Amino acid sequence: MSFLLRIFKAYDYKDWVFTLLFFAIILLMIVKMIFLPYGLFGFGESNIYTEGIVAKSGIQNINPLFVDYNEADREVSKLVFSGLMKYDPSLKAVVDDVGKLSINEDKTQYTFVVRDGLKWHDGKALTVADVYFTYHDIIQNPSFPNEILKTNFSGVEITLVNEKTIKFALEKPNVFFVTNFTTGILPQHILKNFEADEILSNEFNKMPIGSGPYMVTEPVEAFSDGRMQVTLQRSPYYYGDPLNIEFLRFITYPTTDLLISEIDSMNGVVKITGNYIADFRGNERFKLISYQLPQYTAVFFNMDSKILKDNKLVRISLLKATDKSVLLEQFIDKIPVDTPLMELNQAEWEYQPAIDQAQGALKDAGFLYDKEDTLKQGIRYDEDGNALELNLIVRLYDEGTVQFMETKAVVNYLNDVWESIGFSIQVEFLPLEDFNARVSARSYDLLLVGQGLGYNLDTYSYWHSSQANPLGQNLANYKSFAVDSLIEDVRSTFDEKKRAESLKNLAKQLKEDVPAIFLYRPVYYYASDGKVSGILMDNVVFSSDRFYNVNQWKFER
Repeated sequence: MSFLLRIFKAYDYKDWVFTLLFFAIILLMIVKMIFLPYGLFGFGESNIYTEGIVAKSGIQNINPLFVDYNEADREVSKLVFSGLMKYDPSLKAVVDDVGKLSINEDKTQYTFVVRDGLKWHDGKALTVADVYFTYHDIIQNPSFPNEILKTNFSGVEITLVNEKTIKFALEKPNVFFVTNFTTGILPQHILKNFEADEILSNEFNKMPIGSGPYMVTEPVEAFSDGRMQVTLQRSPYYYGDPLNIEFLRFITYPTTDLLISEIDSMNGVVKITGNYIADFRGNERFKLISYQLPQYTAVFFNMDSKILKDNKLVRISLLKATDKSVLLEQFIDKIPVDTPLMELNQAEWEYQPAIDQAQGALKDAGFLYDKEDTLKQGIRYDEDGNALELNLIVRLYDEGTVQFMETKAVVNYLNDVWESIGFSIQVEFLPLEDFNARVSARSYDLLLVGQGLGYNLDTYSYWHSSQANPLGQNLANYKSFAVDSLIEDVRSTFDEKKRAESLKNLAKQLKEDVPAIFLYRPVYYYASDGKVSGILMDNVVFSSDRFYNVNQWKFER
């Protein structure tokens, strides 16, 4: 101790200033590591823009072929990979990207000429062989595990025309097919020795090589509290317009509460919903930008259910008893939906709820109250003594999450209003694995679930009879020759006027048949602290579409 005292006594003014400055820097570094491990906006990292995302499973696969399974994966993959085409929100259309498209007169052949001078993030050349590898060798491979993407290219003949050109030939015209080319391209020189069914579990997905505007330079970090982080760096090989932002950092949080507790560690937060909107509205540092996606939540009627199958009046009674204006009073981030056709004006398809009409429909269907019944008072029966009983299955989310509170509130409302007119509703909240198994088996009368459309707004997967199977998304088991024909007309008609007419007729038929009750679509919010300007959310189909104009993002401070 005396030795240290002699040293300090020998210090002059400059020595003391240097020592105090040194210890202050050390103290700040310790505080930052303990309390702000992900960086504070604008603090020591002026060239980084940090975004927070709520994703329970974090970042799993930075691979464009599997982004349908994880929101966080889609966000990052959008920046790391590029496709033959990309979606332009300002035009609400897909446009050329890596390739230049031409379509033949019959609308059955899509030919792309790949740009010159393209490079992967490792400096290797990106060629038409990579495009062929992605679509033919992987996506069309029978063992490829993404059924949705594989189905989109089923029956498509893919041909390498020359060293720059590739052709996709369809069996018949499909106006929506072009949107499939927004799928990111994978590097053949890295993945060519792996089987298609091995791609999903490949280590490549943690440290990928893409051709997009940003590249992954360090592996995804995982933390003990469930958070994950990846930092992307501006790619020197990108073929597009110059980028102003050098680094983009993404931090995923398993819960919104955890994200809110770290709110000062980020500049932007995507997809804010529910009561958490108030947390950002009450924070002066953030500005909220609202946006909607082509999604909706509905109650699907199993058209193979004994009571629902041949009894349209029962389906009408459930519909007429459901007052969406009352239901949505509980939410600040929902707007009503009356048709699943997102291109149409929802207001033109609005229906009027009426409890008396719901009760009248049940009476006309032969379901009456049994005054002598003492076991199930308030339940209607038909003349054969069959009770008006239905089961409703719902996915069980983690308690306390926005999804948990939302589904509970919706189910409570539906259960109360339907039981008030004579139904007995058995509600089953099921863990994800059990829920998916029941959906695949179509083992339910009623199903509450959300559906999302992509860039094409194509309803084929959801309402065509061919999709009423365990692997399909026709959750109502709905089969209609008229609807099938209209869906196919919408798909094959490139004339906008004729296509619009087919869409209206399709909406009329769905409204007439009542295969579901369409409830609402969510309103999301993006929170930005203003560190970067140029962020636009207009007309996005996925939240990640905001990156379309990432080259126009600029630091403001």
